[in-house]
Amino acid sequence: MRKSVSPLPGNEGGSSASTTRVFGVPLEVVTRTHTISGHEVPALVKHIVDYIEEHGLLDLEGLFLVNGNAERVDWLRQRYDSGEEVELEKEADLASAVSLLRLFLQELPEPVIPTAIQGHILQLHQDYSNEEELCRNLKYLLQQLPQLNYCLLRFLCRFLASVASLQQESWNIGTLAAVFGPDIFHLSTEGEDLRDQESVSRVLTELLDNQEGLFDSEEDDVSTTNDYSSINEQVLTVALCF
Repeated sequence: MRKSVSPLPGNEGGSSASTTRVFGVPLEVVTRTHTISGHEVPALVKHIVDYIEEHGLLDLEGLFLVNGNAERVDWLRQRYDSGEEVELEKEADLASAVSLLRLFLQELPEPVIPTAIQGHILQLHQDYSNEEELCRNLKYLLQQLPQLNYCLLRFLCRFLASVASLQQESWNIGTLAAVFGPDIFHLSTEGEDLRDQESVSRVLTELLDNQEGLFDSEEDDVSTTNDYSSINEQVLTVALCF
């Protein structure tokens, strides 16, 4: 069960432009202003996943490794940011839709897994070789995430695990983890981040392999008080308990 937390703050004083934009704005803002009733993930993410599941799951080979047309992706981004209604079935292709999803994740001001907790999650793989202990402590750390980050991460992991279950032998969970890990953790392809990519891929593989046990069901979701200002203190407490 997730901890009970306060509702999201209002948008007092926000401009119409800031409430229209979808890309490059905080997750709590885009979820508040662009969401589908009954879902705690941004509408853009839900639209893209629904589109891929409806049109792309029968022809997955290479889909997540092929970049969409840059001009079309930018055009779709501008459409979403201007508040227009976008019909992906008519205006996009599968590769562009995947690229649009990855771009959204990359441009979040704070990663889906916030920087304050990333190091602690990555450290678990070094501290625990026992699968049961690793999953137990990983689940505990995931529950320290802000509610909206938790819901988005769960949604993405369930989608990617579903994709992996339909892949041919050459495509597996590890491949998807290597593709989406840098987007979820905000890693670059240079320097220290490049060295961290292997650890990130291992962690995301663990999340996808065990997503049913690591994440609570939507029925268990309640509002939480977890936020970025308190997460460091919470994680430190968790780390000291390991």
